[in-house]
Amino acid sequence: MPVSRYINSNISLVDSNEYREMLKNRSINNAVIYKFEKLKELRLEDLGGILLETHIWNPSDRFFKLSNTYYGSPVYWWVIAYFNNVPLETDVKVGQKLLIPIPLEKILEALGY
Repeated sequence: MPVSRYINSNISLVDSNEYREMLKNRSINNAVIYKFEKLKELRLEDLGGILLETHIWNPSDRFFKLSNTYYGSPVYWWVIAYFNNVPLETDVKVGQKLLIPIPLEKILEALGY
C-alpha cells in the first residue's frame, strides 16, 4: 500500500489579503498548502540492510518516474528527493549522480513510516 507524503499532513487554504494579488494574477481564488511533519534525519546506523542504486540524471528524468521505475509506484518520489537532499527537480543537474535507496520497505522504516 503506498505511503503518501501527504498522509497526516495539515492542510491550509491560502486566501488571505497578502496573497490576493498574486492569486488574482494567476487567475485563481485560493491555493492549498500542505504542512508536513519533519522527516527523521537519517544516520548511518539507520541504513542497515539498505542498498544504494546509482542513477545518473538526464533531461527527461522526473522524481515520480524514478520512483515508478525503482519502487513500482510514482508516489514515493519524495523518498528519492529527500535521500539525495534535492527537494526540487530543478535542483538536480544533468549528469548528476543520485542514490536510490532500496528496498523501499527498509528506507520507509528508517524514515519512520
